[in-house]
Amino acid sequence: MYDLAIIGGGPAGYVAAERAGAAGLSVILFEKNSLGGVCLNEGCIPTKTLLYSAKVYNYALHGDRYGVSIDNAKADFSEIMARKNKVVKKLVTGVKSAMKSAGVEVRSESAHILGGSEGRFSVSSESGDIECRKLLICTGSMAVVPPIPG
Repeated sequence: MYDLAIIGGGPAGYVAAERAGAAGLSVILFEKNSLGGVCLNEGCIPTKTLLYSAKVYNYALHGDRYGVSIDNAKADFSEIMARKNKVVKKLVTGVKSAMKSAGVEVRSESAHILGGSEGRFSVSSESGDIECRKLLICTGSMAVVPPIPG
């Protein structure tokens, strides 16, 4: 039986897992996609990386405003995307390393709560069922526009 099971490996889930593992708890973390969640893999980090490349390119195009002239500045989209992928991969690898260092078991799969009561929960996943004393649900959220007329 695990001390703590966490469903969702985004910022809330992986930080909780790391802290709990470092405190000596037996922890299992379920994440059906990539560790780090939307921010690290699809949102904040990738978009900021792409924006920075665009900013550097813009500086190159307009460097003469700052007394710097750059001839034939070009943006190579495939290189920009490769850099973005490299940044994301490095950060995901860092999260995986932190989980390993904290002794957290990570399962790259979906998990479903079967039931339970305080002090004993059952969770089902593709590789089998587990039991835990505490359960933390960190599955994120989605924006929804309410159906309000007008």
